[in-house]
Amino acid sequence: MKQFLLMISLLIMLLIFHDTVISGTQNGLLLWYQTLVPSLLPFILVTNAMSETNAYYSIARHFQKIHPQKTYEIIAILLGNLCGYPIGGKILNDFVKNQCISNKQANRLLPLASQASPMFLLGYVYNHILHKEISLGIFLISIYLPTIIYYTCLCLFSAKDVHPIYCISTQKINIKDTFLHAVEIMVMIGLYVIIFSILLTTLLPFFQFTPAKIILSFFEITTGLPLLNSLPLTKPFQMALLCSLCSFGGLCSAFQVKGVLEYSNTDIKKYLLNKCALSTGTFLIIYIYNY
Repeated sequence: MKQFLLMISLLIMLLIFHDTVISGTQNGLLLWYQTLVPSLLPFILVTNAMSETNAYYSIARHFQKIHPQKTYEIIAILLGNLCGYPIGGKILNDFVKNQCISNKQANRLLPLASQASPMFLLGYVYNHILHKEISLGIFLISIYLPTIIYYTCLCLFSAKDVHPIYCISTQKINIKDTFLHAVEIMVMIGLYVIIFSILLTTLLPFFQFTPAKIILSFFEITTGLPLLNSLPLTKPFQMALLCSLCSFGGLCSAFQVKGVLEYSNTDIKKYLLNKCALSTGTFLIIYIYNY
């Protein structure tokens, strides 16, 4: 009964805010096919192929005597940071599926492997949002240093995972399955972008005071960055918020990451808490530098 009433309430809200919903859907679709499909689809296709052929294992086996599991962890963090949301989560999911790491390890690494791509950070954020008003080195340090410190602490203080590593035999790429899986992921990402675009477009007219806009900006990064940039804030505080949003990625990115995870016991709440900790580190670095 509660679910039925909730659905009826949502339908009524859609009818009341009909024009706003259409505008939000259009904005979400434009963002999806103009920005996300070109930037993410090639990476999804390549990582699908690498997972199906077990290409990751050919790298890890060279470090078998050192620590093969750490090799998988570093691969996930590096590729996740290079490719952007939600590729890091997808790679960790592939590693769990191929029994390279445990789902407990994947949950620990998820916030570290989920980051905006350098193309987005440098091409859009640094040039068009920050307008190069801070040093490029400081900007990159603020984004990646908390991740390095966090992973170092994990290696030093976390209990050792004794999950065994299995060598899964190499198989030929199934082109059809690779394409279908990539399309499925892209459609899922598009739906989350549209939902959050509708949500922001609907809520913004009712929350015109600055603290509420700051909170709403952390819903979706591409909409949130221009929104933060338009607020009447002191320069050090505004720059720190912009960079911390880049580190956090927004709730929409968290749902995208959640959507590519198929292993059991996924812990998205812990992911969000850890991303808050990482983005707080970014905020402090930029604020102290600009103060």
